[in-house]
Formats: sequence, structure tokens, C-alpha cells
Amino acid sequence: MGFSILEFLKFIFLGLVQGITEVLPVSSSGHVQLLKSLIGLEMEENVVFLILLNTGSLATFIIIYFKRLWILVKAFVIYIFKPSKRQENQENAIHLTKILVASIPAGVAGLFFKPIIENNLAEYAILISGLGLLFTATVIYAISTLNFRQGVTKITWVDSILIGLAQAVAIVPGISRSGMTTSMALKRDNGVNTALDFSFLMYIFISLAATGLLIRDLFVTEVVISSVQYVYFTFSFLAAMVATFIAYKMIFNIFKSGKLRYFSYYCFAVGILAVILYVI
Repeated sequence: MGFSILEFLKFIFLGLVQGITEVLPVSSSGHVQLLKSLIGLEMEENVVFLILLNTGSLATFIIIYFKRLWILVKAFVIYIFKPSKRQENQENAIHLTKILVASIPAGVAGLFFKPIIENNLAEYAILISGLGLLFTATVIYAISTLNFRQGVTKITWVDSILIGLAQAVAIVPGISRSGMTTSMALKRDNGVNTALDFSFLMYIFISLAATGLLIRDLFVTEVVISSVQYVYFTFSFLAAMVATFIAYKMIFNIFKSGKLRYFSYYCFAVGILAVILYVI
């Protein structure tokens, strides 16, 4: 397969969409599934591409949160192995534990329900994504009517479990992971900064696990990738990284400025369009 500028641009576009929609509450999985169908991007190397798209966003978040992650992980290790220093590391160690606990429901949902969803994507990808986006739109609109607390609050154990359950729902394409987790955190009366930070830290850990499973699947399927496809995939990965960073810089102001309802309108519009496209 020779190099095609059209195919190259398709991969770049999907990378940009992945990066932006991973952060904003509009569902990255739903948009990627819709666009793959609409622009005719069919790949036997789908597993490899999904790994790169996901790790593009993941790499950006690891860079952004690297200092915070180091503090949390270091405190957790010290708390476990150095009893004499537990008190000074307790808060960060417990916070990391809450993040890990919140990641469990999505992991369980992935193991049990993701194979069922993926088996139906070939035929119903547009319909599933459309219905998921309509669900996202409804939740986002409901949350946009609330008066958000600003600043930093403390995530409780109950918050952690409920946010984790909200993340598990987002296994369905079209249902926004960031939208569900931040909405639940805000509904539980947490501040905007706390809700978003907790959501993104959760994303890092659940995404690391998901990427590991995808890599395992890659070795099982023994996919052969051409040199041209390596070029496509690499630039798509870089596009996802850049777009994720730009969207991250926007998201806090979007929540604080009361513009969240516009994402609800957008999801309603795209969701209805997707259902119409499936029907016709």
C-alpha cells in the first residue's frame, strides 16, 4: 500500500478528534466510531490504531500530572512500607487509594461487557454511538443547571465509589467518560477543580490498564503493519497528544464559565444525526 495524502489526513483528523473529545464531555469513543464509519476508514490493524489513539491522550495526561502522580505514588509506597512516616503521607496515600477504588467498576465492566459491545459494533456502531451521545447530552444538560462549587474539596469514599460507577457506564461508545465522572463529582457537591482533577487522574490509571489489554490483544492477533501505516499511526498519535493538551487548557474555564450546556446541545445534535444516519 502506497502513501495516500487523503488517508494520511484521515488519520490526522481522527487523532485530533480523539484528543479533543477525550477531555471535553462529548465522548471520544463515540466520535471515533462515528468518524471511522462516515469517512470510510476500515482497518484490519484496528487494535494497533486504538492503542496509539488512546496512548496519545494518555501520554499528554501523564506529562501534565507527572508531579502529582509522583507525589501520590511515593506517599502510597511510604505509607505501606514505612510505618514511622505514615501520618505525614496518609492524606496522599488515601487519595490514591480512592482513585484506584474508583477505577475498579470500569475494569470489571470492561472485562464482562466490552466483548459484547465490540461484537455489535460492526453492524450497530453508528446507532450505539448515537444513543450513547443522547444519554451523554441528557446528563450534561441536567448537570449544567446546577450551581457548581468552585475550588478544591475533598473526595469522600462514597464519592469515589459513585464516580467509579459513573465511569463504568462510559464503556458504551457515545457515553462520555469525562462527562459522567465529572457530573457525578459535581452532583456530589465537589468543587470544579477537584472533580476534573479526580476524573483525569482516574483516566490515567484505567487507561494504563486498558492499553495493557489492547497490547495483549495485539500479540494474540499478530497484526502486520506496513511502513506507510506506521507513518499514519505515528502522526495520528502526535495529533491526539497535541489536541488533548489544547482541550485540557480549555476545560476548566468551560466548566467554571457556565458554558457546559452547549456541549449538551452538541451531543444532542450529533446523537440525533447518528440515529438518522443509521435508520436511512
